[in-house]
Amino acid sequence: MSRRTAIGWAAVGAGVSAAVLLGLAPMRNATETAEGKNPSADRPTATASSARDGEVRLERAEQQRTGLSVASVTTTSTPAITHGFARGLDGGALAAIDAEIVTARAAAGASRAEAARLVQLFSQDQSASAKSVEAARAQSAADSARVGLAERRIGLEYGPGLARLGTGARHALIADIAAGRAALVRIDVPGASLDTRSRMRIDGGVLAVLGPAAAADPRLQSAGLLAILRGPIAASATNGRILDVKVERGSAEAGVAVPRDAVLRWRGGLWVYRQDGPESFERVELIDARPIGGAWFVHSGLTAGNRVVTGGAETLLAIDRSGGSAAESDGD
Repeated sequence: MSRRTAIGWAAVGAGVSAAVLLGLAPMRNATETAEGKNPSADRPTATASSARDGEVRLERAEQQRTGLSVASVTTTSTPAITHGFARGLDGGALAAIDAEIVTARAAAGASRAEAARLVQLFSQDQSASAKSVEAARAQSAADSARVGLAERRIGLEYGPGLARLGTGARHALIADIAAGRAALVRIDVPGASLDTRSRMRIDGGVLAVLGPAAAADPRLQSAGLLAILRGPIAASATNGRILDVKVERGSAEAGVAVPRDAVLRWRGGLWVYRQDGPESFERVELIDARPIGGAWFVHSGLTAGNRVVTGGAETLLAIDRSGGSAAESDGD
């Protein structure tokens, strides 16, 4: 075979190979499309991206497509909040004192009646001596003293607020404690003084403050308040359990009101996406945020006039978590 003929056959072979490859490419794309794959899915789109954790860029056209909306936070103020704790008290001890009062009153009533009967018999010169009359009077006085001591035990061991409850109210309270409808708690706020006018609340319960506690806390050396806790959480406020208490102070605290629709719950915290530019957003954590009406009160991290995402924040979080494009975040 001559050299010219060999070159000719080589050219023909190269042409045939190129035709085969070009024919296979459409078939491969068709196969991927039929299987639900996107041949260009591996190439990130430029319309949405996350350069680093907490920052997202989204073009305006993509913002409109995803229904992104923003709103401004506004200046507001709310009573300052101090955190304290409530400790469940033993309701069984209160029930024992109440039973002691009932027993002492019954004994005192019986001894008074016996003393009165003997006095009458002695005045009629019947079968009653002066000695028996004096003994009956002494017994009546002793039983009356036991009643007074039993009644004072409530104030001495729990506080004057509980001691002021009437007999019927105390019996009803003990019955509610036994049924899990109420609990007796002591409230302390380290480093702060409390009074009965302080507004306090426990999540999942309603507090009714009775008055000062009988003694200072042995570890904190702080004066506390005695209160009755009612509500769903009362059944679990057993003796010694500690619950978080929020106490409103008289002073006002300045901050901003964040729309409730803007707040995301993630990683055990509350977050919003703040708009830093026409196409840039930054994730901001809300520290010590608390609900006020239809918004969240925040005293740091955001300032009045900041714009936060109220619609489509979940989309930004998905892009943020994927560290890539919106198309990549759909499968996260």
